[in-house]
Amino acid sequence: MKPLYLEMNAFGPYARRQVIDFRRLEDHKLFLIYGPTGAGKTTVLDAMCYALYGETSGNRRSGAHMRSEYASPEEETYVVFAFAIGPARYCVERRPEQQIAKKRGTGLKKSAASAALYAVDEKGEKTAVIATKKVGEEVERLLGFKAEQFRQVVLLPQGDFRRLLLASSADRQQIMQTLFHTQRYARLQELAKEKYDDILSQYDLRKERIAQLLQSLGAGDAAALTAMEQAADEEQRLRQGELDAAIADRDVYQKTVQDAQVVYSHWQNLKESRRLRDQLRQQETAMAEKQAYIDVLRRAQLLAEPCRQLDEIQAQGVAAGQKAGEAAVQAERALQRLQAVRKEAEVLQAQGTAHDADARQLVLLQNMAKKAEQYGELCRRARKLADQSRHADEILAALQQEREALQARIDAGRAEVANQPELAAAWEQAKGQAAAWEERLSREASIESLSEEIAQRDTACRAVEDTCSRAAAGAAQAQLDYEGVQALFLQGQAALLAKELKAGEPCPVCGATEHPMPAPLAAHMPRKEDVEARKRQVQQRDEERRQAELTLQRVQAECQSLKRQRDDLRAQYPFECTSAQWRVRLDAQKQKVSLLGEQAARAERTRAAVTQWEMKQKEGIQKEEQARQQAEAARLAAAQSQLAKKQAEADVPAEYRDAAVLRRHMADLSQRVKAYEEQAERSRKAVVDAEKEAARWTEQERLLQEQVTALRKQYKEYAADLKDRVRQAGIESLQQCRELQPFVGSIDREQQAVDEYNRDVQQIQGRIAQEEKAVATQPEPDMAVYKAQLDEKNKLCQRLSESCAAAAIRRQELCRGREQIAAWQGEQAELSARYEAVGSIYELISGQHTGVNFERYVLGALLDEVLAAANARLDLMSRRRYELQRSRSWDDKRVRRIGLDIEVFDNYTGYARPANTLSGGETFLASLALALGLADVVQAYSGGIHLDTIFIDEGFGTLDGETLDFALKALMELKQGGRLVGIISHVPELKERIDARLAVHKTDRGSTADFELP
Repeated sequence: MKPLYLEMNAFGPYARRQVIDFRRLEDHKLFLIYGPTGAGKTTVLDAMCYALYGETSGNRRSGAHMRSEYASPEEETYVVFAFAIGPARYCVERRPEQQIAKKRGTGLKKSAASAALYAVDEKGEKTAVIATKKVGEEVERLLGFKAEQFRQVVLLPQGDFRRLLLASSADRQQIMQTLFHTQRYARLQELAKEKYDDILSQYDLRKERIAQLLQSLGAGDAAALTAMEQAADEEQRLRQGELDAAIADRDVYQKTVQDAQVVYSHWQNLKESRRLRDQLRQQETAMAEKQAYIDVLRRAQLLAEPCRQLDEIQAQGVAAGQKAGEAAVQAERALQRLQAVRKEAEVLQAQGTAHDADARQLVLLQNMAKKAEQYGELCRRARKLADQSRHADEILAALQQEREALQARIDAGRAEVANQPELAAAWEQAKGQAAAWEERLSREASIESLSEEIAQRDTACRAVEDTCSRAAAGAAQAQLDYEGVQALFLQGQAALLAKELKAGEPCPVCGATEHPMPAPLAAHMPRKEDVEARKRQVQQRDEERRQAELTLQRVQAECQSLKRQRDDLRAQYPFECTSAQWRVRLDAQKQKVSLLGEQAARAERTRAAVTQWEMKQKEGIQKEEQARQQAEAARLAAAQSQLAKKQAEADVPAEYRDAAVLRRHMADLSQRVKAYEEQAERSRKAVVDAEKEAARWTEQERLLQEQVTALRKQYKEYAADLKDRVRQAGIESLQQCRELQPFVGSIDREQQAVDEYNRDVQQIQGRIAQEEKAVATQPEPDMAVYKAQLDEKNKLCQRLSESCAAAAIRRQELCRGREQIAAWQGEQAELSARYEAVGSIYELISGQHTGVNFERYVLGALLDEVLAAANARLDLMSRRRYELQRSRSWDDKRVRRIGLDIEVFDNYTGYARPANTLSGGETFLASLALALGLADVVQAYSGGIHLDTIFIDEGFGTLDGETLDFALKALMELKQGGRLVGIISHVPELKERIDARLAVHKTDRGSTADFELP
């Protein structure tokens, strides 16, 4: 992680907006942050840590407590921090919860905390939103460590500088796990343990299942289970024989029971038939009576039609009597209505004189109506002609006004278009000037764009040159390493040959028989694979160097090409002003062109309008002349109409001149005359209708009375004849014959019941004879005895079947148990083979014998590399006195299990001691060396974690002058690796020796900060 840009507002002692642009440092990789106590030096680190994690550098104050006491209520507290991780650039913005002034009204409002993480480009422009929630977690993912670890390896706060050196073994393990991602080794151990435990669990599970199965089967072991299976098989065969014999005996007896059941069924049918015969005999008398009743009904059925005719004659007589009574009532009512209408006719006849007077008046008014209509038409025509004359005068006046207005507009338009040619020429000239300036702007912008791209290519060229230098150095170093390893390998091969030499035997290389100085065998001898690996590394470094040189040549060629393009354009277009200034000129000229264009267009529109107005004026003059003629004709017609009206008034009286009033009066008279005539006609017609109605009902009453007399005579004669026929049919009376008629319809149903009875008697007698023949002399069997004996035999078969099935199930159960145990024992054998391989691997990587597991072993090796890198600097800073090493005092089992404790070896005394026994200055040097060594190793091992920066807050004040020189010399060497080192200190010597400085100034209105660069 490398800082790029830090912006603070109302944060800590900085009352207003404070920007710290680390990009200004450029090649200055070591810089000093200095200023008076309390000015805000540590606040710079607090702001970076707060922006990333929401915590301050020492984690002693929250973001809400970092609001500046100097800030006004209107100032908002926030921090913006831009940083780079390799080629990627990011920006994080964070605001704490705070009380700020309301934008509207008075008072304060509570502003909630917020944070956001963005991806940005090289210019700092935001290109994507990465997170607005859980920003701290996203930062942890990008940087590779949490806030606590960030304060231990990157940002070393005041008072906490020694924490990495003096941390416990467990804390140091957490830091290194995060930085080197060694959790995968622990995960490997966990996977091996899971596999190890799974195999043991599976083996024990099968062992437990075998024991449970043997216990459930009642066997002590597998041999006993086999013997039990053989005994169960013999028991099953014995039970099956007993079952077969019992089933055969049961089947023979079941045939006997079936024969007895047939005889028993015939006896039951015979008993039932005799019972039914007795029941039918009890119904014999009732059936005879029913047959006699049916015969009487048949005779009554023959007299049904005469009885119906007699009833019909009686009904006709009753109906005729009722109608005769109704006719008498209607005749009386008709005579009463006749008297009433005759009286109404006499009253109406007395009103005839008034009706005649109304009729004469109506004729007189009808003769006057035509003249009144003519007079009304003359009045309407006079009014219409007067309106037309007035309207014609108004049209004439309007046309005169329109002609005058058009003349005024024509005069104004001619004056406006007088300068149209000059305006069009000025517009064309302005457009030409704008086009020329637009071309000039495009060329100047191209030149500036090329200049910016050339500057970027120059920067890229310098970066590629650095890459070439590093690649060349790497290739040279790889060649030296290869040659050294190859020399050691050849020396080792010679030592191996020398080891096989014997006195008196020739050397396979030189042939000598004496070997006074055989090559010694080194403690560490590289293998051929090591030599080949170094050789491949040399080839790889050479290829990297060659690719870097090709890239440099390509970038330089592109840069030269861009410069030639820019110089050619500049020669063609000499510099007058910048593209921005050309843009201002062009915008002003375009506004002028637009204004002139609008004026020219407006003049053209006016000229066209004047032409149209002149044509319209000519048409208006013609319309005006026509309107004048029409007005004179209208005035003449109106005068003639008034004269005709006065002549008509002499023929029509004043009271009849209003045709509407006359028509209403005529309508009233006509209605009265018509109403009288209609009423007289209705009265005459009513008298005639009443006379006809009275005569009709009187005649109808007479005819109905004659019909009633005739029907009475017919009924008496027909009734006497019918009584004789009833007595002849054997029926007591005519009344009884009529009473039997409703039951005639049931003759067929009653006869069917008698016939069914006779058929049942015949069927029962035949069935009794058949069953008596089937039974013959056989006695009725006792089926209960037969059934009881058959049930006993079935129960015996059931018991034997269940016993046989139980024996078969027991045999199958024992067989399946034996097969299952054999399968489990086979699986146990496979698990045992797998356990030998997996178990040995797990015991090795879990450290069951050594006490150090795989992850701790890797962490220990990594810590050794970190300590080696740290000692390279501590050796210089301590003047070869101190070395950091892992603690080897394993009397404490906890130390041995973790193995990451650090102790200091003192070359002066020859003894190692704990790191916490060092003095303040010695602790500072050791902590600084450890932090730098850790950064070197992490950078070399991990591509995901970039320790490009380290900040050190205080600690240099504990060093003497000579030690300070050594410490600064070690820090100066970091420039070669491109790492940025920031130091916060009050030591005056540092200000003199470090030329790149961030000065923090303290005032009574808050602090400010700015860079001091050489």
